[in-house]
Amino acid sequence: MTRTEFGLLASLWGWWTFFEAVWIAVLWRSRTRVLGAGVYRTPGARHIWRRACERRIEALLTALERTGVPAEGTPDRCDLTDRWQRIVLGRWVSVTLQMVPLLVVVFPFWWATSIAPSAVTPLWMFAALAGFGAVSITLMAADERATAVSDAAGVVTVESIRFLEMLLMPDGRRAQDSALEVHGRVSARLCSAIRAQARYGTFTMPPAIRLRTREATERLVAALEDGNHRYLFGEGPDRDKAVLDLSRLVSGVLRQSCRPRAQRDSLVVIDSVLLVDAPEPSDAVGVVEPLRSRLLAGAGRLAVAVGLLAGAFLFPGGGAAADLLGIAGVATVALVCPPVREALLRAKEFFGTATPGDGQAEAVAERLNPTASPPSVACSHCAGSSGSGQGHD
Repeated sequence: MTRTEFGLLASLWGWWTFFEAVWIAVLWRSRTRVLGAGVYRTPGARHIWRRACERRIEALLTALERTGVPAEGTPDRCDLTDRWQRIVLGRWVSVTLQMVPLLVVVFPFWWATSIAPSAVTPLWMFAALAGFGAVSITLMAADERATAVSDAAGVVTVESIRFLEMLLMPDGRRAQDSALEVHGRVSARLCSAIRAQARYGTFTMPPAIRLRTREATERLVAALEDGNHRYLFGEGPDRDKAVLDLSRLVSGVLRQSCRPRAQRDSLVVIDSVLLVDAPEPSDAVGVVEPLRSRLLAGAGRLAVAVGLLAGAFLFPGGGAAADLLGIAGVATVALVCPPVREALLRAKEFFGTATPGDGQAEAVAERLNPTASPPSVACSHCAGSSGSGQGHD
């Protein structure tokens, strides 16, 4: 493949990916990214995979009924089927559209290299394809994140179904999977999704409402963790009781989350009657963002920093605008990378014009040597004791 042909394909990939990134960013910012919202309006889309979704939901509801969960505690069959089908269709269409620009480059490249195997392909073409693939995968992760922010209840629906299937229908698990590892992983994802629903669902609400929703969510997570503990370490009737409690809790969560997004008029995460005997949450509540969210946020800041630095070098004529862009880029890198931030602080102290006083010298020494023990400050009782000891000597 010649350089001109590869450049044409790369430009097609770049334009498609650019508009796709802008589309994801706009929907993320406006919190309107809902899987299947547009696809489900297409004529005939309601019949795609409908039977498979109905069979899966039917098996799940039958397992809940067999476990002993009352009918009023289970989600509505039609709402859950529609919700699940929309999510499946939306994710399938989203992944397909995001893979198209990459395939536009990969297939012609593979065809050109296969019909002329003796031709020497430059290494930079393979590196460019690897970069295109990395960008496409990053956009898929960003789209998933935009969906989680916009439609957190949909993520709870997906994780609740997976948890109930893992708990009540273990025959569907792969033979090579460890039961304990699968249970711990699915349970952790469900708790993270529930916390995210409370966090993003009350994003624009007053602090009192956010605090109340967070408290109810933490009580629910504490009840789930207590049920998981009894399920993993219990035997006989105690284990069956733990399975029933977990089924009732997760079924209640699923019942609240599977309602259509346009019909949700409440911030209720779960029926309050299910949390009557729930244990109190621990002090170490999960307010930290998940690792994936922090990685995406760091990648976004790093991309902004790279753009600012590139603008500083490419700005025509330089001048004050280039200096400002460079300073902003370095500051953004410092926000992402703690070593850079520490180096900037040390440079500021080193090149400072003022001579540090006693207190400033101690602060500088403590920052340069953080492992050093702080100076001991004796209390009044200890001071009196030391003084009396010196008198006796």
